[in-house]
Amino acid sequence: MALRLLIAHTPAERDAARRVEERVFLQAFGNTPEVMEQEYGPYESRSRFVAVVDDADGTALGAARFVLPDEAGEVKTLTDVAGEPWRLDTADALAAVGLTGRPVWDVATLAADPRFRTGSAGAELSLALCYGIGRFALNCGVPGLVAVLDDRVLRLLQFMGLPWQPMAGATSRFYLGSPASTPCVFLVDDGTDSVRARRPDLVPALVDGVFGSITVDPADLAPHRGAPLPDLDRRPEHPLPPRRDTTGWRPPTANRRVTSAPAS
Repeated sequence: MALRLLIAHTPAERDAARRVEERVFLQAFGNTPEVMEQEYGPYESRSRFVAVVDDADGTALGAARFVLPDEAGEVKTLTDVAGEPWRLDTADALAAVGLTGRPVWDVATLAADPRFRTGSAGAELSLALCYGIGRFALNCGVPGLVAVLDDRVLRLLQFMGLPWQPMAGATSRFYLGSPASTPCVFLVDDGTDSVRARRPDLVPALVDGVFGSITVDPADLAPHRGAPLPDLDRRPEHPLPPRRDTTGWRPPTANRRVTSAPAS
């Protein structure tokens, strides 16, 4: 495999990222394509994908979806956590970490194909996605990220030395098929110092972007990557879904067992 970390830019790259996202979320959380469309379709034109792609066949082994804010600063995570089951005051949550009035991007999904999740190759895949998230945010001058993270993923990210932290007042609750997820925030400028202090062994990967099996070209993480192209997505933009109670929500599928960790 000829693996490359990039911001999906072409229609083929974006489609590959969406396919691995859909495959992982169906297996891990029972989120059917219909559920994924309901939840993320309204944000399609504001989505950017960090992906690890196999250049040999164009498939993506893993991907993370950024949702960029609209003119009012709205992103999916902030909309969801303001409703049930958390009912957080998002203005207070952002103010607590110094993000009042500053751009905040949403890491709406994080998915790694389970076929490539074990051993050293699997570790590199997860590290590369995390590096891509942080590096693209830095390149774009984004000071803060938010996400609703499955608690296992949150523990993994913190184990890597990445300073994801629960939002003020947030608790672990059921969310979109995950039995335990927590609304979190990440201060982008703190990432490098945190990794250097807590996991110096991961500095080559998470700070410098050096991997044994995944190629990183800085041009593939440039701020202009991922901008919508005229024919990028033929689906019309959807209106935002109404705020809903996700406390007891279950996807319309019998597969509800969580068998892996990669999601937000």
